[in-house]
Amino acid sequence: MLVAPAESVLTGNKNDPADHGFSTKTHAFRLGLVLVIVAILVSFLPAAAYTFSGSSVASLNPSTTRLKHIIFIVQENHSFDNYFGTFPGVNGFNNAPPCCVAFIGAETMAGYQNPFMVHPFHQDVTNPIMIVGDELPPGVEDAEDMPAPSANSSLTGPFPFGDEISIDLNHASAAARADWNNGAMNGFVISEGRQTMGYYDGSDIPYYWDYAANYVIDDNFFSSQMGPSFPNHLYIASGTNGPGANVNGNANRGKWLNNGYITNNYPGATFSGLALDWMALAQELTQSNITWSWYTGENPSVPTYWNVLPYFSYFQQNPNQLHLHLKSVGAFAPDISNGQLPAVSWITPGEWAPPTEPSICHGSMSEHPPARIDCGMDYVAYLVNHIMESQYWQSSAIVITWDDYGGFYDHVAPPQVDKYGEGFRVPAIVISPWAKHDYVDHTPYEFASLLKMVEDNWNLPRLPNPNDRDELSSIGDMANAFDFSQTPLPPLIEPGNFVGPQPYVEIALTITATSATSSQAATPSIATLSTLASSLVEVAGASYSFDLTSWILLIVGIIVIVSAVMAAMWSFRRHTA
Repeated sequence: MLVAPAESVLTGNKNDPADHGFSTKTHAFRLGLVLVIVAILVSFLPAAAYTFSGSSVASLNPSTTRLKHIIFIVQENHSFDNYFGTFPGVNGFNNAPPCCVAFIGAETMAGYQNPFMVHPFHQDVTNPIMIVGDELPPGVEDAEDMPAPSANSSLTGPFPFGDEISIDLNHASAAARADWNNGAMNGFVISEGRQTMGYYDGSDIPYYWDYAANYVIDDNFFSSQMGPSFPNHLYIASGTNGPGANVNGNANRGKWLNNGYITNNYPGATFSGLALDWMALAQELTQSNITWSWYTGENPSVPTYWNVLPYFSYFQQNPNQLHLHLKSVGAFAPDISNGQLPAVSWITPGEWAPPTEPSICHGSMSEHPPARIDCGMDYVAYLVNHIMESQYWQSSAIVITWDDYGGFYDHVAPPQVDKYGEGFRVPAIVISPWAKHDYVDHTPYEFASLLKMVEDNWNLPRLPNPNDRDELSSIGDMANAFDFSQTPLPPLIEPGNFVGPQPYVEIALTITATSATSSQAATPSIATLSTLASSLVEVAGASYSFDLTSWILLIVGIIVIVSAVMAAMWSFRRHTA
């Protein structure tokens, strides 16, 4: 029997498209579909470049933001690891190398069991800590002139603190540089003493842990300067520490004022004759007709390390602006009740305490050692509760942060953007109905990020100051903490009367099925079109800047789309001709 060749059995005429199971229209359709898919993939490449390279930072977009009120609550003197080193999911002690040696030379003894290595330990919340470097006594020009504590050479690790500690920690600029040790992050015990390694946890500061667990905790937020409160509060207010500072026209004064830059705290509680000849964000808000208030727990009329606006020349020349906008923290709750919450609020601490404070709480609410940190947390909860229970909750964002590291250990080496910083990591918590739920934000931030947040939310220009950090492209404006497309999160009302330590039991929000519930953004993968699409959707609600490569890819994508459509039309016409 003769068998026909396989080709003739299967195809008959191998040149006939219909004999392959293809119609002319099907062939054209499939060719066009392939070209369109390629075009779509190429068009996603700019978003992919943004998502995966990390070279650009998302920004708040005035056209999509839902924020009409931003409140900054600034507390005092704690590093990120000191408060959140054991918090689940963050870059904490779980990522920290063995640290720190108790004397020079001990670092040559390798290993975690080095008997001269001081490891983090849980500090007793009731044990007061004293800090050298803030509130210097009159006549002392610099904290380095104060005697340094001696290190305890006994074996410890990070250990839990209580509410207060009584051992002196030095967080002036020279001590901070010694702690940093050119990025080795191992000079803390030598410089500060054993207590620097103490930490707190949810048994000591449960409200902060609740906020972090239900809203957003930033674990890559740095103070702006390696050093104490005053220069860092200048960054909070204006994004820089100079040049332009002078005392009665003199740009140099002791060790805290050098060539017009503020590098440390001045001696004493206040300082007459000091003028800062650059712009604070509050000045820009005034000139842009955006409402604002600066609430202080101290006397609003007295300039201090924390109440810094009276030092700015603009406000010295326009004292009516201070009278209008500087208020006691005691006015914050009435302003909310009376429907007078401004667009932007700063709240700095002091002696003012809420009427709900436990009887054990007295003195400063700042958490600045030796103040009790549980009392400071109760004070913050009082402020947050008033916002959450008001008409302003749906349009507000609250950022709680701390002004400097306070001499406490942190294991992450801060990036150096200029000769003054960044400083060490400090905690930052973002609370809002539009904050992502249970989210750890790894975006790089610093105090100038708070300025960028306001500037971008209200479409304001960057401050014109020389060396102003809000010009840095490497830091975000807090945009990644928000999802304005999600179902808004409900408020989390805390009792505001905690006295620690007590066993920690997390309070969790009740979230509806349509709310955003992911605890941490997974690292995207260029595996499927849907992954790329979801990445694009995530950044679609924020404005961001393309780099040159992304622009080239975008143009190529447009060209390919046009070419694909034209090729599909040509192919269809050719096969139907």
